[in-house]
Amino acid sequence: MHFDDTAIEARRNENWRRIVADDIFDLGVADGSEFPVLSKRRGAGRNGEYGNQTSQTNERAHVFISRNETQTKYTRMWRQSGRRMLFGGLLALAACGGSGPEQGDIGFVEGFFGGLIADEPRAALVGREVLSAGGTAADAAVAAYFAMAVTLPGAASIGGGGVCLVHDAVRIRTETISFMPKRPADQNAKFAIPGNVRGMFLLHARYGELAWPDILRPAEDFARAGHAISRAFVRDFQAAQPVVNVDLEARKVFGSGAVAEGQQLRQLELGAVMSNLRTLGPGTFYDGVLGRSFVDAVRAAGGRMTLDDLRNFRPEILEPIKFEQGNNIMAFAPQGGGRIAAGVWAAAVDDDRYEDAKQPTHLMLELAARAYQAEAAGAVDPTTPGGLATLTHGLSATSHVPPQPSVAVGVDAIQSGASIVAVDNKGRTVACSFTMNGPFGSGIVAPGTGILLAPPPGAPRASVPTVALMVSEVIGLTFFAAAGSGPTPAVVAQIALDTITGTDENMIEAVAAPRVFSSGNPDTAHVEAQMPAKQKDALRALGHMIEETPFVGRVNGFFCPRGLPRTVQICQFVKDSRSFGLAVSSEE
Repeated sequence: MHFDDTAIEARRNENWRRIVADDIFDLGVADGSEFPVLSKRRGAGRNGEYGNQTSQTNERAHVFISRNETQTKYTRMWRQSGRRMLFGGLLALAACGGSGPEQGDIGFVEGFFGGLIADEPRAALVGREVLSAGGTAADAAVAAYFAMAVTLPGAASIGGGGVCLVHDAVRIRTETISFMPKRPADQNAKFAIPGNVRGMFLLHARYGELAWPDILRPAEDFARAGHAISRAFVRDFQAAQPVVNVDLEARKVFGSGAVAEGQQLRQLELGAVMSNLRTLGPGTFYDGVLGRSFVDAVRAAGGRMTLDDLRNFRPEILEPIKFEQGNNIMAFAPQGGGRIAAGVWAAAVDDDRYEDAKQPTHLMLELAARAYQAEAAGAVDPTTPGGLATLTHGLSATSHVPPQPSVAVGVDAIQSGASIVAVDNKGRTVACSFTMNGPFGSGIVAPGTGILLAPPPGAPRASVPTVALMVSEVIGLTFFAAAGSGPTPAVVAQIALDTITGTDENMIEAVAAPRVFSSGNPDTAHVEAQMPAKQKDALRALGHMIEETPFVGRVNGFFCPRGLPRTVQICQFVKDSRSFGLAVSSEE
């Protein structure tokens, strides 16, 4: 089957016009590339439709999960509830024939269709079905995100924001899409401008192929019909009780007592929001009827926000921070957690500092503290000699030397944020991390919307979205992807170091290993309780003030040592054992 490149180019340009003003876009399709299109999106015929119409355990193993192996309780609950049928509505290509599944139908892709890891199991299963139907990694990530906005709202509500790192193995390009929640024009605003909806739409417009309405259908159904609460939600909700119980609307949505795994949760108001987003597109949220209702709800909750604040919000397309790694490229998002992780990576590989370290945990604490402080004081470019000098100033292999001067960096008492990593059978990869600027955000739900609101960005925080990829920008392969939530910038860098530069090439062990982090101020080494006592004593002997914590963030990802796509491959799709998420894939 052949797809007309000219028509596809026109469609992609039209999607892009729905996001930004016409004078700042330039899209192209690589010569000879074929991009299957399942359906054309509806036109922007009335205010509020698509876009913004005003301005326009621990052993090396093959860990693919077969169809039979994914018959967990989550899969059974998904299929028994009939949600598998939701994707029956995905529009098939009229030109396709035959007795088998058509593109857009679950089971269309035979053999390996990719993989997806998410911090909430139902979201992961939604993404799996999208990949099985022939969707791209972007389609799967967007579908999984909106599902997670319903099933894990304390970490990934529509009211928050995030960042994605994308590698297009077909057009061979890597870029960052940033949609972090921003402060409204009123500097005294209580709530942030949500970024997730427009950020996900931009990701879909540039890299998606399935129809937007069908991708959002599972999330709408979860909200309207209800879903069984997952263990992931229970843990986050119980930990955030002091935050959530303050707000009457939040208590109406989530209840004020204990919740249990398997308990049904219906969010009818959020379901109505999802329905509007699905049928009218994201423009209605930023410059339409839904946006006006949302602004009124924010004001009713005590916030200060205008429709102009929503209308003027723009996700950004940014060039990643890149480092050569052999013949490949190690890429990080160029802001926040990405810059911190990039700084740790750069200093660690410089002069084989990490490889030669006798006390690698000590080194990571020292580098993390310096990278956090460099970010708090103002962006430092880790790709330059001057940036490296700043990041390694005062380093000692034999003792702890606090970075000076230092800025206080807030540390969340409990886990904050969530992540999704997706890859399709063409090697196209998306790693996204989402934030609510704190556990369960502000703890306040905008009345009548079911949307949990995030506080605006403020003082430096240890918990910042972090994403990283290792790819080939010569032949388009993807080798490594990781997305972290919580205080994980240095953790993501260390997992990449242990996986990519280590002798074992084992991401499972790298993710499972005990973690540490330090922001430099407070001058404390946060250490996971599972770390062996001997290792803790060694850190104390070097001058570190140890503070034990149950776990340090969550990191999801995959590692394919030969790169994707390949016909014969051993990959590791790794769900962090510190979360109750799910990693899903298929046998090749």
